Amino acid sequence: MQVPKRHLPVVGLLGLIVIAAAGGTVYYYQFLTPHQSTHGPPSHRLIFMTAIVEEEGGFKFYDTAYLNQTSLPAFNATAGPSFAGLKYQNYKPSSTDNRTIDANVGDSITFYIKGVNATHTAPLFSNHHGFTIDIMPQPVTVTDGQLGGNIFFNSWYTVTFTVNAAGLYEYRCTVFCSNGHTQMYGNIIVT
Repeated sequence: MQVPKRHLPVVGLLGLIVIAAAGGTVYYYQFLTPHQSTHGPPSHRLIFMTAIVEEEGGFKFYDTAYLNQTSLPAFNATAGPSFAGLKYQNYKPSSTDNRTIDANVGDSITFYIKGVNATHTAPLFSNHHGFTIDIMPQPVTVTDGQLGGNIFFNSWYTVTFTVNAAGLYEYRCTVFCSNGHTQMYGNIIVT
């Protein structure tokens, strides 16, 4: 015959205390503490990228930054953006695919895109690319330039817009430029 252990009620009581403490902590953080509804003040992201036929990479970032001033850099379709006097800091997208941008609701994004002529042997069907953003969650507010623009080889294109709602936005080429055209796109993930 087995003798009952005397410390069993103490262990059971300690277990109940731990469970009650955990439940109280969850209740406190779930219902009694205020939750942040914003991600801080809106920021302005600068995205520098090339547009080349998909067979050689499609849209690819080569630099990104946060703009730390209210005015955009000077821009010329032949020379591109001017960095003289520009105040900015590093911004690294959270994705490593070189095509996905992360942003918060209310952020502004400026694309600077250089059209690059392809050097491969695949057939080209155009001398330029197009650029637009599919506005599934809610339309973006364009503040500089225009969506639906053309990016001619060896020239620059720019557009600045503000994202108004959370969701997945897709930017893409609108001109049938090569056999890989349907893969020439990227994403903007807005939280």
